[in-house]
Amino acid sequence: MTSEKGDPSGEAPSDPAMVDQAVIAYVGYGRSRTPAADADAVLRLAPTGGSDLLATVTRIVRASDGVRIRREEFGNEDKSIRFSQEFERIWPGLGAEALRALSWRWAYNEFF
Repeated sequence: MTSEKGDPSGEAPSDPAMVDQAVIAYVGYGRSRTPAADADAVLRLAPTGGSDLLATVTRIVRASDGVRIRREEFGNEDKSIRFSQEFERIWPGLGAEALRALSWRWAYNEFF
């Protein structure tokens, strides 16, 4: 069973905007020079239900780690655009900023 957000657990997050914020916080997008895995940042966002939110975020991040795009497939295309297109197939419904955060993390891990 797949949720409306592509979550393979079958449980749809109750607040998609909160999931987006949590993904951004978890990877450190916009506040770190390099990607992180900041569970505490997610837990601070949701004093109640934080462990469920963190579980959702870690599933999303694990799914993003599975994206495989060969370098030659990019051509002149922006890596973040290509990543977002691929990841939307795996986990539809994330906001643009959360996708940028995951793309930033993915590109760093893939190319550095």
